[in-house]
Amino acid sequence: MEKTLLADQPLGTIGGPSGEGYGPFGGLGSELDIGIAVGYFTQIISNIIGVITIIAGIWFVFMFIMGGFSFLTAGGDSKKMGEATAKITTALIGLIVVVSAYAIISLIGALLGFDILHPETIIWRLRPGG
Repeated sequence: MEKTLLADQPLGTIGGPSGEGYGPFGGLGSELDIGIAVGYFTQIISNIIGVITIIAGIWFVFMFIMGGFSFLTAGGDSKKMGEATAKITTALIGLIVVVSAYAIISLIGALLGFDILHPETIIWRLRPGG
């Protein structure tokens, strides 16, 4: 039996008129259930990665502005200027870490032969019969 994905079928053509292929005991139905679950799971992972990246970008901008404001209001005090410089440096290092982590994960996935940033391909390989 050829494996069929939900996205490959026109609406209303999955299963026979008697409902054959639907539900937990039908071959096609269980595959569709797995496909839907994989779709939701990968969407959640993608959303989490996106939210974390956005939060990191916002945090960088916030810390960079706070460091710049501290630098401007230091009034020539070397201790306050050092603290402000440390804030700016820490913000830049944090941004570099986030961008580097994304690039390294992508590179590792490419070297291993699968896309880590889009885990649905990995999950489909790990399922029974995959």
